[in-house]
Amino acid sequence: MEESVVEGGQRDTKKGESTDSPQPKEEVTGVVKTGVTTQDDDHEGTVQGISDPETFEDLLELAGTSGRWNFTIIVLSCLCGFVSPFQLISYQFLGATPDHWCHVTPLVEANWTQEQILSFAIPESDNVTGTRSSCYMYDYNYTSAALLGYEKSINNPQFLPSEDVGIVACSTRDFNLTQYKSTVVTQWDLVCERRLLYSTTQAISQFGKLIGSFAFGYLIEALGRRRSSLLSGFLTMVCNLVAAVSPTLTIYILMRGIITAVASGYFMANLILCLEISSPKQRSAIGGLSGIPWGLGYMVLPGVAYFIREWQWLQAAFTFPTLIFFVYIWILPESPRWLVKRKRYQEALDVLTWAARVNKKTLPPDDVMLAAMRRIREQNLSQDERDETKGSYWKRVLGTVKWLLSMFLVPQLRRISIPVFFCWIASGMIYYGVALSATNLSADPYMFIFLGGLLELPAFFLAWIISAYVGRKRGLMLLYAICAVSIFSVLVMQVQFPQAPVWLRVLFSQSGKMAIATGFTLVWFYTIELYPTKFRSLGTGQASVCARIGSISSPYINDILGAAVVWAPSALFSSVSLATVGICFLLPETRNKTMPENLDYFHGKSKTKPTENVMMDNIGHHNPAFIRN
Repeated sequence: MEESVVEGGQRDTKKGESTDSPQPKEEVTGVVKTGVTTQDDDHEGTVQGISDPETFEDLLELAGTSGRWNFTIIVLSCLCGFVSPFQLISYQFLGATPDHWCHVTPLVEANWTQEQILSFAIPESDNVTGTRSSCYMYDYNYTSAALLGYEKSINNPQFLPSEDVGIVACSTRDFNLTQYKSTVVTQWDLVCERRLLYSTTQAISQFGKLIGSFAFGYLIEALGRRRSSLLSGFLTMVCNLVAAVSPTLTIYILMRGIITAVASGYFMANLILCLEISSPKQRSAIGGLSGIPWGLGYMVLPGVAYFIREWQWLQAAFTFPTLIFFVYIWILPESPRWLVKRKRYQEALDVLTWAARVNKKTLPPDDVMLAAMRRIREQNLSQDERDETKGSYWKRVLGTVKWLLSMFLVPQLRRISIPVFFCWIASGMIYYGVALSATNLSADPYMFIFLGGLLELPAFFLAWIISAYVGRKRGLMLLYAICAVSIFSVLVMQVQFPQAPVWLRVLFSQSGKMAIATGFTLVWFYTIELYPTKFRSLGTGQASVCARIGSISSPYINDILGAAVVWAPSALFSSVSLATVGICFLLPETRNKTMPENLDYFHGKSKTKPTENVMMDNIGHHNPAFIRN
C-alpha cells in the first residue's frame, strides 16, 4: 500500500490508496500536527494546525467554526425562535376575558341599556369597589320588569333587593365588546361554570408540547435535524390556518394541541444543530444568545394583538412568521455530526466542504476525511451500540424500545436525567405560570407581556455570561435562588400588603421571570451538553416533556387555584424554585468540555486511555466532569 506524502505543509494522497476501510493513523494521514497556518492562491487563512483529525471537533476546526458559514447557519436556525411565542404566549390575547355579566333575555329584548341591566339585575360582588357579579343575577320576574320599563321597575317594591330576593346563577353571559371585538372566550362562553375549558385551551397547548417533545426526541434522531425542522415548520403553518377557521371549540383545542406539538420539532432540532456545529468554547454564547429571537417575538406579540382584536384574524396573523421555513429548504444543512453517526460519510463531507469553501478553509483530501470519519465513529461506539447492530429483527426492535426508555434504564443516564428532568418541570411551571399571571396581579396584559419579552433579551445575555464565567451548575443554582426570593416577595405583598401598588408587584414578578427565563435558556443547552450524541435528541426531548408537565399545570394554578386563594400560585412557584436549588447539586459541570459521544464518556470506562477519549477544549486534558463514583 502506498503512503500519503506531504509537500510544503500540504497533503496529497497518491492514487490507488483504498478508502473502503479505516487505515492506520500513520497511513491515513501521513502527517503530524504542525500548528502552521499557510495561504495559497485560492484560499486565505487556511488552518493546518489540525492535520490529523482524532475527534469530531477536529473535523469542525478544519472546516472552520467561526466563519461566515457558521454565523449564517446559526443565525438562520435561531430565527425560528421568533415563531414560538406566537404559539405559546398568545393564550392571554386569543383567550382574553373581557368584563361580563348575566344575559337577561327579557330585558335585552325590551332594549334596556347595558347600564340599566347592570344596576337592576346584577348584584354587587364587592361592596367596596362596587364591582358587579360576573356569574349571578337577582331572582326577579324579568318578564314583568320588561313590561313595566326601567323607571317603574326600580321604584317598584317587588324589585327592590332584600333578604327575600334570591341570587341565582345564569347560563349565558353578555360581554363588554369595547375591550375586545372577539376572543375564544366570547366565542364559546368560557367563563363561570365553563371556566375550566378556558384553562384547558392553554393546558392542551402545553400537552401538545409534551407529546411533541417526546415524539420529536425520537424523530430528530431518526430523520435528522434538517428534515425534522422542515416537517414541523410546514405543519405549524398549516395548523395555524386551520385553527383560525375552527367551527367548534373541540376542533380549535385540537388544532392548538397539534400546533404546539409540531412546534417542538423545529425549536429542538435547530438548537441541537447549532450546538453540534460549534466548538466547546462557542456553545455558551450560542446557547445563550440563540434565545434572542424568542424574546423579540415575545415583545412583538402584544403589539400585534393590540391592533388585531378579533381572535380569528389574530390566529391567522401568527402564520406569517412561519414563512422563515421556506428559506430553510435551501439554506439549512444537516448536522455533519449526526451524518457521521449514521455512517453517511459522503453527505457529512459535502456539508464540511461547503462550510470550508464559505469559510475559506482548505480541507485534507476527500479520502483522508472519509477515513477519519470512519475511524472517529468506530472509536466512539460503545459496546452496547455495537451489539445493537447484530441479532434478529425483534432483538433490534427490543433495542429500540430500550433506547426510548434508556434515560431511566441506563445507570449513567439515570443519574443525569432525574435531576435534569426535575429542573425542567420547575422551569416550565414557573416560567409559564409567571408569564401568564397578569390577571392575578391586576396588571394590563399588553404591558405585562411586552415587559416580559423586553426582559427576555438581557436574560439571554445573562445566560451566556453566567454559563461562561460562573458555570452551568452554579449558574442554575444562583438563578433559581433569585427566582425564589423574587416570587416570595410577591407573596409577601399579596398577604401582608394587599394595597401595595400594582407596579411593585409587577416589578418583583418580572424579576423572578427574568431569573427563570435565564435559567430556562441555560438548562436547554446544558441538557444538550450532558447527553452523548446517540441520546442527545432523545434526552433533550424527554426533558422538554418534563417541562410540559410543569407548564400544563400553570394555567390551572393561575386560573383555578389563584381564583380561590390569590397568593397560592406565588407560594407554590417560590417553593418549587427553592427546592430546585438543592436538586442542582446532583449535576456535573460541562463548561468548556467537549460534547460526549458515548456512554463511556461519563465514567471513563473506554478501552482507550481516558486522555484519548475524554478531552477538554481539544487540547488533551482529562475531563473529570462526568466521572461519578
